[in-house]
Amino acid sequence: MSPKVLARVLYNNFDFPTESPILLHPAVLENYVRSGLIDESYPALVPSSDSCSVTGIVVRNVSQKQVDRLDEFEGDEYERRTVVVNDLETGEALEAQCYIWVDDVKRLTGADWDFEEFMQNRFKNWIELEMKAIESCKP
Repeated sequence: MSPKVLARVLYNNFDFPTESPILLHPAVLENYVRSGLIDESYPALVPSSDSCSVTGIVVRNVSQKQVDRLDEFEGDEYERRTVVVNDLETGEALEAQCYIWVDDVKRLTGADWDFEEFMQNRFKNWIELEMKAIESCKP
């Protein structure tokens, strides 16, 4: 998840507040791919047997309330699972929780998802729609 998406989900803002305890570290997850999805702007993280890897971030100091918000944001298409990632700053192997695609594999494009294209062309519209959907479901 990009830091801007994460900040939007956790704080309803595109940036982290200065007092936020959240720490972000670049990390890599081996034997997974970030696939595009048919007719969607967001990606799916799926296991791969092709020695592929996905670069992302490890997020530390997240409260349970924030984890619940992330679970709600990711929805039923993903399952939060424990994986081992490598922290790219320290080289340390860490257990982390990651949202893995569990919905229909027929929805995968089979092509790598383009993060830069998403951030430049689709991010603001997509995140606004996602957050409105989450807020409308709250009692």
